Amino acid sequence: MNRIIKNLFLLIVIVIAAKFLITVFGKDLSTGYPEKIILGSWTEQSIETLIKQAGSKNSSGEKIEFLSESFLGTPYAENTLGGGSDQTEQLTVDLSGLDCFTYIDYVESLRLSGSFAEFREKLAKIRYKHGAVLWEKRKHFFSDWVSGGDKNAHDVTGKIGGDAVLTATKELNRKTDGSLWLPGLTTVKREISHIPSQKISPQVLREIKTGDYIGVYSDRDGLDVSHTGIAVRKNGGVYLRHASLVHKKVLDEELATYMKNKPGLLVYRVK
Repeated sequence: MNRIIKNLFLLIVIVIAAKFLITVFGKDLSTGYPEKIILGSWTEQSIETLIKQAGSKNSSGEKIEFLSESFLGTPYAENTLGGGSDQTEQLTVDLSGLDCFTYIDYVESLRLSGSFAEFREKLAKIRYKHGAVLWEKRKHFFSDWVSGGDKNAHDVTGKIGGDAVLTATKELNRKTDGSLWLPGLTTVKREISHIPSQKISPQVLREIKTGDYIGVYSDRDGLDVSHTGIAVRKNGGVYLRHASLVHKKVLDEELATYMKNKPGLLVYRVK
């Protein structure tokens, strides 16, 4: 009986310690988080085939181009992740409809995967800090991709834009009136660099590579970008492949044309 009590006590201590580490260090120590899987027109087998085909590509950029092309025409759908500070977070895979952020989440996770099971594992690491599937650990901001110790990509905006680049210090999640864009999420001060749209010259466009992840800079307080997508070079130009709210689907648009009347451009690149 004493041994049983001792083992139960040890188990309780381990559970409490695990929850503490998850909260403090953001490391998901278990795979017990809930999942929501909606594949739409896809199946696990067709995703496995897609991943295998992508594996034959020679570079990260070619893989991203190939994988992202497979979602052209997919309907636009917003708020598919849901969640909030007062809700239990779940790992959502919903390929039936995409917004600009879930689109790049899925493409980058597929790029890093060798199977459907690994895709789900990689998605947790791409979407959440240290892979901890918790709402407060979700990478809500595009610049979360290039910040902290578990970067998804590297910020090459300065390298591409050179002297044209502008940098602003922002308190992300804090609106002009002091309220929060996402109640329950702490604010963070961060320097956000962008290339002003009027400075997107032919030279700048030449430096953008297929597979670069693109952010449209937001001049609103508390936000880093208003939109994201993927750069694709084709037909002698550079296109933005993105899940468009206006067109209600994933499509390609000429980048320079799209950026007219937008504040500016961020460029992130994977190895």
